[in-house]
Amino acid sequence: MVVADAGGRDEDAALALYRELRRDGGRSAEQLRAAAGLDEARAAAGWHWLERLGLVRARDGGPAKPVEPHAAILGAMEAYQSAAAEHERSTREMQRVLESLMTVYEPVVTQDDAVGVAVRFLGGDAHKKQMMIDLNESMRVSCDSLHPGPMPPMEILHSSLDRDRAMLARGVRVRSIYPRSCLHTPKYLRYLQDMAAMGAEVRLIDHAPYDLLLFDRHTALLAADPDDPGQSLAVVVGTVLVKSYIALFEDFWLRAVKLDAPQPAAVGAHPEVTAQERAVIRLMAEGLSDDQIARKLSVHRRTVQRAIAKLMERLDADSRFEAGLKLAADAEFAALLTSP
Repeated sequence: MVVADAGGRDEDAALALYRELRRDGGRSAEQLRAAAGLDEARAAAGWHWLERLGLVRARDGGPAKPVEPHAAILGAMEAYQSAAAEHERSTREMQRVLESLMTVYEPVVTQDDAVGVAVRFLGGDAHKKQMMIDLNESMRVSCDSLHPGPMPPMEILHSSLDRDRAMLARGVRVRSIYPRSCLHTPKYLRYLQDMAAMGAEVRLIDHAPYDLLLFDRHTALLAADPDDPGQSLAVVVGTVLVKSYIALFEDFWLRAVKLDAPQPAAVGAHPEVTAQERAVIRLMAEGLSDDQIARKLSVHRRTVQRAIAKLMERLDADSRFEAGLKLAADAEFAALLTSP
């Protein structure tokens, strides 16, 4: 028994029906099926295949008429040529669409997203100094700076005051964050007071991760290696990249205290703990070495060692490790780690 294949094709059934149709086309489909000796399923598959081949034609619901093979061949070729022409048209249209998307729109969007975005690295004191001068002279809106220390020589600070004065005269908003330890050094305190007197906004914080300068909220200047800030500088241009640095500065600005604000009082039963010692305790709890703490706070290493020695004495600890354990167990001292 021959059955239709997966595509509904039954060549033997189709051929039997076609021969009966050519022999006497006036019979009904049921009569043709019976004459061909086919069951209903095979007859349906046969009729379906004859229609696909174009060998049968039904007009106005009347009986089916046979189509000669040569006429069906011509019809199949015409259909193929029409389909091929449509495929070629679709292919050309797809090529035009892809070409437009890939060569016009994609490059433009990429360029728009990256417009004005650039990262440069500067080495050498002369190049870094000239870049600072150029950026300061070009500012028109704002200059925000974060300085964790150590503080530079006074001649550099005096030059910075002159540049800040010129910016303020142009209407530029100047905001600066400095380490709280500057309050304990008269020359640095005077520098900060001079800045504030000119109209700059100055705030203090215990410690910060690295130097950061923001120019017109469009350009960021920072050390390429925070652990070695004296080497190359990274200049980041473009709001797409600078947004993260702006958010970082704004976070520190909110947590910093104004220069003329009262300094934080000592905690509870430990009135002798100063703001500087509080910062040392925090950084020590984070696992920083004496040298790292000194650099963070812009103080001498001996200052850090004295603060740690005082802490160990107050906690009656024989080692930094023991001091850390007792610090964690002492609720009053532990409050120093989270107090502003």
